[in-house]
Amino acid sequence: MHLTVLFIFLFLTVANTTFQHPFRYQVPFTSTNDDQQKPSNSYQFKWPIRKIAIIGAGAGGLVTYREFARMGYEVRIFERDSVPGGNWHYTDEVPLNAPVPNLDLSEADFQPHLPPENVVLPYEESFVGLEPSAVSEARRAHRAPKPIWHSLTSTAPKQNQELRELPWPDHTPLTLTQNHLQRYVRTFASLHEINSNDNNPNTSYNTRVERVDKRYDANGKEAGWSLTLRKFIETGSSSYKIQWWTEEFDAIIVASGRFSAPNLPRIPGLTQWAQLYPHLISHSRQYRRPEEFTNQTVLVVGGSVSGTEIAEDLSGKAKKVFLSIRPHEDSVFRETRNMYLSRVPKNVSIVPEIKFFHPLPIRPTDENFGIRVGEIELINGTLLRGFDRIIFATGFRYAFPFLPQYHNASLRSNETIPAGSGRPQPLITDGTHIRSLHLDSFYIEEPTIGFINMNLGIESFMYSEFAASAIAKVWAGEAKLPSTQEMWDQHWQRVIDAGGAYGGQFMYLGSAKEAALVRYIIGWLNEDAVKYGGHQIDGPSENRHQVFLVWVVAQFPDYNVKSNQSAFGLSSGG
Repeated sequence: MHLTVLFIFLFLTVANTTFQHPFRYQVPFTSTNDDQQKPSNSYQFKWPIRKIAIIGAGAGGLVTYREFARMGYEVRIFERDSVPGGNWHYTDEVPLNAPVPNLDLSEADFQPHLPPENVVLPYEESFVGLEPSAVSEARRAHRAPKPIWHSLTSTAPKQNQELRELPWPDHTPLTLTQNHLQRYVRTFASLHEINSNDNNPNTSYNTRVERVDKRYDANGKEAGWSLTLRKFIETGSSSYKIQWWTEEFDAIIVASGRFSAPNLPRIPGLTQWAQLYPHLISHSRQYRRPEEFTNQTVLVVGGSVSGTEIAEDLSGKAKKVFLSIRPHEDSVFRETRNMYLSRVPKNVSIVPEIKFFHPLPIRPTDENFGIRVGEIELINGTLLRGFDRIIFATGFRYAFPFLPQYHNASLRSNETIPAGSGRPQPLITDGTHIRSLHLDSFYIEEPTIGFINMNLGIESFMYSEFAASAIAKVWAGEAKLPSTQEMWDQHWQRVIDAGGAYGGQFMYLGSAKEAALVRYIIGWLNEDAVKYGGHQIDGPSENRHQVFLVWVVAQFPDYNVKSNQSAFGLSSGG
């Protein structure tokens, strides 16, 4: 799973009635606590909400800024990179090596770098007389170069990757390059005067949110949130400085994306290989151009979108490409994989899942020795050797290092914090999903934390407009949330509908669920606007589905869309 999943939104679904009603609002989960009081009709916020912090200046964060600004909120947007765009800011600069084994999720995206204890903020430290490589490493660790490669193209036609306020020009090709999308998102930022060169005091680029803490007033009552912020300033080829400060807000929007914390599988023996030859074993987020692999034998691990597309990209330059895939019993993701596998060139050898990396002989004096003599055992017993490079296209995990208080890695997929313990239900456990959200946007334990575009299988440009409207209207009092108990009832019912446990599919929507959820949001917001005031919102255009299907047929000529029409939400006559 990779960045390109960002725009896979109209397939991977099975046409049934549950998908038309993704959350059973009329059939709430029944509480087992007989003494519980009947919940009130709506959630009551504990303090007024006017000052908002948005974490992330990708498309979702920028759209959210627009929604809140035009409703009169005081808004600040913080972006760790030097320009807006999020995952669509391509550079040849690559991220640091992904850790093997995976780090704890509370630091899997980055390890928070807080100011020294007992210093008075704002505080600054300067680093001078460094090797240029040290400055580069510090910059990359801070900004996190994005996980896209030079030849990457969109996984949907331009009509399905468009903000209604900014239509694509007619001459734009149907299939978009990463360069098209990068410029498009920055154009949208400029339209709203929040680009990095607009000198807007409401934006802070090169700024990473290190920590979000609850704020209390003089009487000890909860009053909002305090953000600890860290700015990276490069002052020369051999120097840089770091600035820390804090700012206070009433509410927080998390729009930091889903593709920051790399996932490396726990395959026996992999750690030793990665420790000996970290430059030969990489995660797909570091892949940029196939020329780097010219005349090499490369193993790509992972059969989802990024794995198949990287294998295809490499096939014209590498001497030989192997693609290791594992069986995927899950029907939700199986069709995506099958569709992208249909486009893998015939000169790419598809092999089964890896069982074991046999120990490498240690020859530290021979830099050219590499991993070529190392043996890799597959689950069918086959032994492979002779690889120059290995790329793990094995996806990402959800992680929010700035919210460590809401991480709990001790819980398994079907476990929760015991009721009455006084501890909040977490947001993050094993990183495969986000828990404890209402409508995948409001943290039930504290609904002044909102999330944008955290789902898989969505049309993120379009979806962000409705999610942002919902959060902005709720915080302004123009729409109401159910009571806390009602939100939990609906959430537990959703867990039951998902098979009774959290897991990798939990954040997946797909076209039918997404469409149903957008319809619900529009109806809810417009009905509440009549009651409480505020503007009405319009729905998305109706022809997006058919445009996408035409595009799929053109892009995947060897994949039988008609025989898999249920995966695309088609009727029998589709």
